[in-house]
Amino acid sequence: MRTSKTFSIHFWLNTSKKKNGIAPVYARITVNGKRAEISLKRYQSVTSWAPQTKRAKPRTPNAPALNAYLDQVYADLLACHKQLLSEFKLITAQAIKARYLGEDEHQKSLLDLVDYHNANMKTVLKFGTLKNYFTTERYLKRFLKAKTKSSDIYLKQLSYGFIIDFEQYFLSLFSFQGII
Repeated sequence: MRTSKTFSIHFWLNTSKKKNGIAPVYARITVNGKRAEISLKRYQSVTSWAPQTKRAKPRTPNAPALNAYLDQVYADLLACHKQLLSEFKLITAQAIKARYLGEDEHQKSLLDLVDYHNANMKTVLKFGTLKNYFTTERYLKRFLKAKTKSSDIYLKQLSYGFIIDFEQYFLSLFSFQGII
C-alpha cells in the first residue's frame, strides 16, 4: 500500500508586517499539510510582488537579484529535502527548515571535547598527568584566539592544516622560551 506525501515550497510577502508599503519575504514549506515558515530577511514592495508567480515583478529595479535569490533558496530547500530522504529521516516541514537553517545537528566543538575529556579523566589519571592536559587546553585557547580570532572551533572545521599550525605554534612557544 502506497501513501501519498505532499511537499511544496512557496514564497510570499507577510503583509501583516508591512511598513510603508514594503513587506518581508517569507518561504513556506508544506509537508502533508503541516507548515513551517522561514523569514528570508529580504523585503519587497507590495505593489512590485506578483502573487501568481510568487516572485518580484520582472520590471522592478531589484527584481533580478531578488528572484535569483529566491531560486537559490528554492534549490537549497529541495536539496535539504533530498538529503533527509537519503538519510532515511522523518520528512517534516520543521525538519526541512531545521536542515536549511543548520539547526538539525548539534555540532560539537573542540573545547567541548577537551572539557569532556578532562572531566571524565579526573578519576582515572593522576594529577601530574592531568595538569598537562589543562596546560594544553590553555595553549589551545591562546592559539584559537590568535589564529581564528574566536574562542572555539567546531570539530567539522578541523583540518590537517589546523593541527599542523597548532603544532608549529606550540613548538614556537617552547623554542622561544629556550625549552627545546
